[in-house]
Amino acid sequence: MPNVLTASRLKQPLNEAPGAMTVVDRKTIRLSGARTLADVMRLVPGYISSGWNGANPLAAYHLPLDDYGSRNLVLIDGRPVYSSLYLGDTHRGMMDVMLEDIERIEVLRGANSAAYGANAMFGVINIITRHSADVPTAEVSATSGSNGIDDHRVQLGGRLGKDATFRISAGDQRDWGYLNAHDDMHLSVLDSRLDFKPTEADDIMMSAGISYLLAGEGFADSLTNPLRTIQSKDTYLNARWQHQVSDTDQWQLSLSYMEDWKQDRAPFALVPEVSIDFGGIGFSNNLELQRKTSLGDGLRAVVGAGYREAQGRSKALYSTTGTEGFHEERVFGTIEWRATPHWLFNGGLFIGEHSLAGTYAAPRLMANWLISPEHTLRAGVTQSVRTPSPFEYAGDVRYEFNGMLLGETWKARGGVKPERLNSQEIGYLGRFAASQLTLDVRAYHEQMKSFIRNTSYNNDFKLPFTTGLSDYENFQGFDLVGIEYQMRWKPVSSGELWLNQSFEHLNWDFSDFNRDKERFPPEHATTIAWFQQLPAGMELSVIHQVTGSMTWRHTDNWIRATHRTDVRLAYPFRLNNMRAELSCTAQSVQGDQPTFLTSRQFMVPRRSFVQFKLEI
Repeated sequence: MPNVLTASRLKQPLNEAPGAMTVVDRKTIRLSGARTLADVMRLVPGYISSGWNGANPLAAYHLPLDDYGSRNLVLIDGRPVYSSLYLGDTHRGMMDVMLEDIERIEVLRGANSAAYGANAMFGVINIITRHSADVPTAEVSATSGSNGIDDHRVQLGGRLGKDATFRISAGDQRDWGYLNAHDDMHLSVLDSRLDFKPTEADDIMMSAGISYLLAGEGFADSLTNPLRTIQSKDTYLNARWQHQVSDTDQWQLSLSYMEDWKQDRAPFALVPEVSIDFGGIGFSNNLELQRKTSLGDGLRAVVGAGYREAQGRSKALYSTTGTEGFHEERVFGTIEWRATPHWLFNGGLFIGEHSLAGTYAAPRLMANWLISPEHTLRAGVTQSVRTPSPFEYAGDVRYEFNGMLLGETWKARGGVKPERLNSQEIGYLGRFAASQLTLDVRAYHEQMKSFIRNTSYNNDFKLPFTTGLSDYENFQGFDLVGIEYQMRWKPVSSGELWLNQSFEHLNWDFSDFNRDKERFPPEHATTIAWFQQLPAGMELSVIHQVTGSMTWRHTDNWIRATHRTDVRLAYPFRLNNMRAELSCTAQSVQGDQPTFLTSRQFMVPRRSFVQFKLEI
């Protein structure tokens, strides 16, 4: 069983983790043929990859209940990637890391606010990048294909003295997005990492990066969402110090800073002198200190405290030149008790003091019955929280001309409260060594309270282009039951089969429920992948995905069941003393597939591309 860190912040074998987890390693990422992190997440049960256009790929658990990814925590080397500007979305932050820089992805499927606090409601995507000592001296790659695909990447790595190593990566990615959508994309990423070991007991990691995105947006026939090109830039700094006191005692201090900037401006069609502007800049800081320690025979724990601050400045979104945001102080702890060789209990508690949402608590209790080293049953309950974003608290969108107010569309009244999710789950993890097969099953019942959605209300004054105002309010919520499993089987030494399936049923319990206006996730989804080693070192990957019918927001955009098959063929070889690889990937070989706005005939296109990679 591989060791994982994400479930409880404690390093533990997969069969002892307090929850269902999927691990996708560097090799599998390469074999998948994916160009985006969102595409890789198709290999995780319960996760759907999509987005409101092709320039904004998104992957989230229970999509479309989380259509901005704000209910899934995304970490890159421990750094949270929430945007501070709008709705706390994570899809843009997921673009800050290039796939070639990832060592592995650990995904906890299900609630985990007990370990990480607000927003770790539906799951945790923990991206662990490659140590700088574990990269080639130089690597270059180029990708070209249909639908405007044109990617380039270069990476350099080396030593700085005897105690430090570094890597620097730069990449450029382009494509034309969906069919029938204005969403051409050009993404540029610069990323660096330094690892330093000043003593045998200390490890220091520092990373910094910047990513810049040009993305098409809007519709030709829309007054408030016209055709335009959006520019966005993410800048981040991240540092982590680990001090190993003993084999069972470790201190860790982490600090991160993220800045997300967006320029989004277009003329108002009816009054061209009036600009529609949703741009701005967001800042977030995160400081955390934790200690892992043994408390005696069969007992170990992790405890910690932290501070988080998020601020956004946007005249367009908040109708002020000042900032809107929050700060949060938090403490957390997890204790693991091995009561007997066969029984393991895990309890966790996270307490946050939020400047806008007040005090909240997120507890968890999980029991693992280790029937044998190969078979584990687990069961438990947890409560999770999502605190509203600054825009949900204070959004104020107005249209002005020469100091005169022409219209107003959003006016938050500040009454929104945190969402709460109660989860119960049972699971099984089994390893059948003789058959080279592992099976992980999760059955769950989740009840959402105080679900936040937008609503409309009448304003007290009349404006030329205003008929009502929008705000966010808490509604009753939903009841979700489901079962999912992942199977990994290696029937022959040269091939491996991955099979994921998820089944779920959602009931909304709004008193004013209107099926035509609510979002519904697919009731079933299947991913089957075959990774085959061929003669002469060649590799073949086939991934087939079936997603049941679903709707994002309205039934006039109901998406029928979709089928997508991706095929990748690669030939690794040596060029003098250098390692090289030539690969060809075809995505959605059976044809274009509908997505998001079916009323506008948005389609994920069939496309193919060739990649050449060279390592020194």
